[in-house]
Amino acid sequence: MSLKNQLQRSRKGSQTITEFLFQVKRIADELAVLDATISDDDITLYVLNGLGSDYRDIAASIRTRERSFTFEELHNNLIAHEEFMQKEDAPADVTVPTANFYQ
Repeated sequence: MSLKNQLQRSRKGSQTITEFLFQVKRIADELAVLDATISDDDITLYVLNGLGSDYRDIAASIRTRERSFTFEELHNNLIAHEEFMQKEDAPADVTVPTANFYQ
């Protein structure tokens, strides 16, 4: 029961997506060893529920998909979104055009 509770209460917080998914997968694997296998759909829901508001858009997109995600597909999509957000947050390399002025 404690492992299921950990799974339900899992939150990404300040972890990377990879760290968070590893945490969820580790708990799901421990439950599987105890003969309490968690389906990919349920793992996806636990992950989506544990993401912060930064992942709201991709979480909505994943929830409305007709076909279920495998864990690997979920991982790849969330990694791509994390990389996109990092690029968006990176300061732009602003160079000011200059011209040489000679008299």
